[in-house]
Amino acid sequence: MNFALDRLRALRAGRSLDFPDSIDFDSLSMDWRIEYEERAAILEYDGGLTRKEAEKKAFQEIKQRIEDL
Repeated sequence: MNFALDRLRALRAGRSLDFPDSIDFDSLSMDWRIEYEERAAILEYDGGLTRKEAEKKAFQEIKQRIEDL
């Protein structure tokens, strides 16, 4: 849990995440950032994924949701 909070604090501080084909997290609203962090936490905890795998999958899901708007 502390890791997720640290990641959220980093996002709030304007630090971007390093993913290929990444969304510019600096330009995202706080709502999308929180959606990403929450989804990654769920995938890690409930889905049994490693944190890195969960972040990658959450990133892909959020990216798709944004593109579908």
